[in-house]
Amino acid sequence: MILKKVELQGFKSFATRTVLEFNKGITAIVGPNGSGKSNIADAIRWVLGSQSSKQLRGINMSDMIFSGTQYRKPVGFAEASLYFDNKDKDLAVDFEDVKITRRLYRSGESEYSINDKNCRLKDIQMLFFDTGVGKEGYSIVGQNEVKDIIDSNSVERRGIFEEAAGIMKYKQKKLEALRKLASTEENLVRINDITVEIENQLEPLRIQADKAKEYLRVYEILKVNEVGLYLNNLEMYQKRILKYEQDIQLLSEDIKTKEQELESIRQENKDSNVIINQYEEEEQKLKDELNSFLRELEASRHDIILCNERLANAINEQIKNKKEIEEYELREKELSKDYLTKEDRRKYLDKQYASYKEKLDLMTMEAENITSSLSGSEKLLETVKAALMKHIEETSENKLEVNNVINEKNAVKTQLEMLDSNITRTILENDSILLAKQENQKKNSITKKQKDELTSKRDESKTNYALLQKQIEQAKSSEQNMKTNIEILQSNYKLIYDMEKQMHGYKQDVKAVLENKALDGIIDVVANLMGTEEIYNTAIEAALGGNIQNVVVEDEESAKTAISYLKANKLGRVTFLPVTSVRPNQFDKREESEILSFNGVIDVAYKLLEYDKKYENIAKNLLGKIVVVDTYDNAVLISRKTQSRYKIVTLTGEFFNTGGSITGGTQNFSKIGLLGRHKQLDKLEHEIAEHKEKLEQSILKSDSISKQAISVSSEIEDMEKRINESNMLIAKLESSMSSLDEAYRNNLNTLNNTKNRKKDLLDKYDSYDEKINILNDKINNLSNQIENDKLRISEYEEAHKEESVKRDNIYLDISDLKVSVNSIEESLKNNDESLIRIGFEKQALTVKRNVLIKRNDQLNEIKNDLQKQIQDKSKTISNPEKIQEEKNKKIHEVQEKRKKLTAENENYIQSITEANKEIMLLSNKISSIEVVKAKTDAEMTAMKERMWDEYNLTHNEALQKHGEIENITEARKEITYARNIIKQLGPVNIDSIEDYAKTNERHRFFISQKDDIEKSKEDLYKTVNEMNIVMKRLFKEKFIIINENFNEIFVKLFDGGQARLELTDESDILECGIEVIAQPPGKKLQNMMLLSGGEKAFTAIALIFAMLKLNPSPFCIFDEIDTSLDDNNVLKYCNYLNDHKEKTQFVLITHRKGTMENSDSIYGVTMQEHGITKVVSMQITE
Repeated sequence: MILKKVELQGFKSFATRTVLEFNKGITAIVGPNGSGKSNIADAIRWVLGSQSSKQLRGINMSDMIFSGTQYRKPVGFAEASLYFDNKDKDLAVDFEDVKITRRLYRSGESEYSINDKNCRLKDIQMLFFDTGVGKEGYSIVGQNEVKDIIDSNSVERRGIFEEAAGIMKYKQKKLEALRKLASTEENLVRINDITVEIENQLEPLRIQADKAKEYLRVYEILKVNEVGLYLNNLEMYQKRILKYEQDIQLLSEDIKTKEQELESIRQENKDSNVIINQYEEEEQKLKDELNSFLRELEASRHDIILCNERLANAINEQIKNKKEIEEYELREKELSKDYLTKEDRRKYLDKQYASYKEKLDLMTMEAENITSSLSGSEKLLETVKAALMKHIEETSENKLEVNNVINEKNAVKTQLEMLDSNITRTILENDSILLAKQENQKKNSITKKQKDELTSKRDESKTNYALLQKQIEQAKSSEQNMKTNIEILQSNYKLIYDMEKQMHGYKQDVKAVLENKALDGIIDVVANLMGTEEIYNTAIEAALGGNIQNVVVEDEESAKTAISYLKANKLGRVTFLPVTSVRPNQFDKREESEILSFNGVIDVAYKLLEYDKKYENIAKNLLGKIVVVDTYDNAVLISRKTQSRYKIVTLTGEFFNTGGSITGGTQNFSKIGLLGRHKQLDKLEHEIAEHKEKLEQSILKSDSISKQAISVSSEIEDMEKRINESNMLIAKLESSMSSLDEAYRNNLNTLNNTKNRKKDLLDKYDSYDEKINILNDKINNLSNQIENDKLRISEYEEAHKEESVKRDNIYLDISDLKVSVNSIEESLKNNDESLIRIGFEKQALTVKRNVLIKRNDQLNEIKNDLQKQIQDKSKTISNPEKIQEEKNKKIHEVQEKRKKLTAENENYIQSITEANKEIMLLSNKISSIEVVKAKTDAEMTAMKERMWDEYNLTHNEALQKHGEIENITEARKEITYARNIIKQLGPVNIDSIEDYAKTNERHRFFISQKDDIEKSKEDLYKTVNEMNIVMKRLFKEKFIIINENFNEIFVKLFDGGQARLELTDESDILECGIEVIAQPPGKKLQNMMLLSGGEKAFTAIALIFAMLKLNPSPFCIFDEIDTSLDDNNVLKYCNYLNDHKEKTQFVLITHRKGTMENSDSIYGVTMQEHGITKVVSMQITE
């Protein structure tokens, strides 16, 4: 096994994806302290399962995730992957390349995977047990581990020896067995407690259950008799109610006769009343028309006056707006011309800026060259010149500040102009809002009237549609029932299909063979190649037994290949039936004739099968000597008569073996239905098709009913749509009016805010002049200082005249260029601001002009509308006095006719009053009878409710189950007896019957559980003892070898001396500590704690090498374990690594030159960006 590469992303200082590839031999990882070298070793240890943040040099696990730097954000997760070459199968997985990955999120969630498939941490740890690789092994060793080998006590030192001795997997199994044993003990205690508790409950529950059974017996007697009496009483009440209904019928007929007489009187007087009512209605109608006419007349006169005023206002406003539009258009042309001029100015300044900037850069470079050549004596001169430059720069900055203040002043002026524009626009918008609101109010009134008419028509259509809809719902209900049946059948079909597809019920080894498509010659299992009628399924499956899962193959060679596959992968055992070699095994003619002659024999089993002719020999081989019999009793008789010479199977699955044994009972679920699945699928498929055909017919019928409702539905939908449109329009208009009100209020607020803003800007505008004066004073003072600086500079120039003059000239030119560049920059800035200001102003003018144009269009519409209204209103008020006189005359004529006819109608009223009195008397009698009937009805209902409340019976159910009582006296005695018994029993818990049965069953269950746990406990003790025996033997053997290796390697590394390992308690070899004793050359044999730091480190390295010699780790990561060694010992250390690099791959994190020189390849680790580790690789030959 070789560690091919490590891939890191988001782990500690590896913010981005980083890949380190490793070859065989020795790889060194070098770099300065704090660059992140040891993070690579931490990542490997982390992937291998380390759960200690301290061991990984962190406070908690979230420290493993890159936490960000000043310039980089933190990441959300840390991930590390190890890639292994597993061609030698050191890892127990069927892959030549193995990838182990661990990922940690900031939420604390972890993920582990092997070859990108999720797994448990335990799976990874088990994979590396006893390979020398692991979080606790000797494959990853750092300075702390070297120190721990020496400084830790003898017991803490055991872990690394156990890994080397190869007992970790046994220790893990032992620990797991001990954990299970502890859990088993706890479960046993709990079960004992539960069993005692259940036993305490059983006897009281038994007494309660017996009491409840007696109660139920007596209650049934009470129920039978009381229900019988109820039925008797109900029959009596029903007879009374029938009599009341007959009396009511007779009185109702008398009332009907009287009402006919009354109707005759009313009919004689009907015409007079109709005429009087017509006169009254006509009179009221004429009065309403007169009042309406007078109101419309007054409203029309008032509207004409208002319309004339609004028309004059609209004309005046249009004239004013046209004048302003012309002014805005003229200003826009001027601004466009100014904008083009500024654009040309911008291009010219850009070219000037580039030229001056290039000169400035060249002169600055030349000045720096000259300055570097001057001697140190010029420092004083430079100081003065620096002051000069500072003053010049301050002067430039102040001039720039003056320009900035001027620009700010201009910007404020632009803002003031824009605010004035906004104020004007807001005032115009509010005028438009008021006009729009008036139009919306008019439209809203018309729409509401149309909506009311539509609603009335829609309600009439809905009544018709409801009747049709009820028929449709009934048809849909029928369809839903059919669909439910289809879904049930499809669900059953899917269940059986999935069982067949997933080979449910087949053994794992059989599944493995069938699923491996690479195996040639595999045909199928017996269950799928043979079938039978449903009645024989149970018998045939019982006869086949386990043979039902035998695999049929083409020939012996195919069977051989499949068996090799099973052996290689340790997948189990399978019986194969080669078509070419299986021979029939059947009765001879005499035997068959004898067996078929018995009563109840159906046939020889293979003859009941359906199969391809190709598999006839297989069918005869499996079932040729098994006979199928109808019943168990017949099978017993046949078996006795034939002295149990034949195998017999019954239709219910009992199997009579030769020799007399009988197999029967309930079959294992996994073996049920293997033979009959194909037929079940065909049957279900046929039933689904039949149900679907019926559903289609029902749908056609439903569609026919639905079409009858389409026309009505269409009318309703159309009216609903129009009503909704009306509602939407009303809502839209009301919303629009609300929005217009809101907009009007907002505009008023905006107007006030704009005016306040304008006031603030005016104050700010006035303050700029004072700032400019202060800055100009500063510039004058700085100019005087510059002159003084130049005078002082001239005194120093003699000693360095030529060079200094040249340099100073350059600096002056630079200064001038800087001023020019700054000036150009400022001009560019001012020019750009002017462009922006012109753009804003043009935009504001365009908005104003468009508002006025739109307003004039609105005014044209308003003028046309007002002129039309004036014309319409004028027509309605022509000659009003004549119309009013005609209407009053008509009202008077109708009043006279009504008065005359009313006087003639008073004689009939007395006759009608007398007839009404007689009808009232008859109605009162009916009411009295109905009250008595209702009372009887209520008593009967109360009886029924009591029967339901007490016995949960309806009237019909009582009649069907009990019937009426013949001997009422005897029944009442039985009721009295039952009530007395129930009273004596007192409170009864009916549930105690079921509770006792459940508790008793639970008691038997826990007794069984207890026996199982006791057996499991014994098995676990046995496992622990076995692990102890194996670990003691292995550890003792390996410890002796490590001890010998340790002494040998110690002598080699130290050029003499001696060393050994000692167990602190040989009687407890699995728990005792281990002492390390060393004697370097020229010193006494002594404990490790007395050695120097370098000797301790080198001794610990010798011990690690001793373990590697015993059980070479595929790779080792040594993190700066050579730090304490001197150069000579580093050389010995490297020589040893070189001698063993063919067996073990070494990755060394180091600072030592000697270690680097002896490496085959090197990775350099740096932090070019603070907090981010970067890796560079090279071969040592490079």
